[in-house]
Amino acid sequence: MPIAKGRHPQRSRAAQTGSPRRDAVRRVLLAAGPLSSLLYVVATDGLAASRWEGYRRTEQMVSELFAVGSPGRDILVVFTWLYTALFTAFGVGVWNSVQGNRALRIAGGLLTAYGLWNIMGALYPLTLGVDASVPMHIFATNIQLGLMVAAMCFVAAGFHGRMRWYSILSLAASALMGMVAFMAAPGPNLVLGIGERISIGAFLLWVAVLAAALWRRPLHAPAEERPDRSAR
Repeated sequence: MPIAKGRHPQRSRAAQTGSPRRDAVRRVLLAAGPLSSLLYVVATDGLAASRWEGYRRTEQMVSELFAVGSPGRDILVVFTWLYTALFTAFGVGVWNSVQGNRALRIAGGLLTAYGLWNIMGALYPLTLGVDASVPMHIFATNIQLGLMVAAMCFVAAGFHGRMRWYSILSLAASALMGMVAFMAAPGPNLVLGIGERISIGAFLLWVAVLAAALWRRPLHAPAEERPDRSAR
């Protein structure tokens, strides 16, 4: 008994010393999510599109900017690796923020996998004017879309209240507009360009909202605590 009692204060002090540091790391990782969303918009429709004379943001696909032969591809090659690192960090941040919530833990793993899968998109890009590049690019994209949809579903399952409904609505908007854009391909046309950007934008914004919801959650929240209580 005396030995056990003597150890408890040491554990308590160690936990108090380590928790602020761990919480700071967790929040830095979560912040990588909104940053990745912001950089996506800046790098694609900002920098890369501005280097392509005649490119119409409202009528052409974002994936064309990443394609081999695109005037802005050199910018987006660098960006892809940066986005991969940032989004993977975000996924790890989600994983570390939801101890005791199995659904959100799975979501964190799926978001981490989503980030890492960007490497496949870089390895199998579209090539402008070359149809042979399309099948592998579609395969890589579909796997990533599957990870995205699954992650959003598990986040919806792991939250109660507003964050659950926001996740469901974001997923519905992203999926619906993605299908609309797919049916309007290859374009160029307004339905394709605007529809795809709404689909992508819904997901990018959802990432930022999820990061904000988890940012305010205590690091050592009890397992039974619902994450969205701090987000209401």
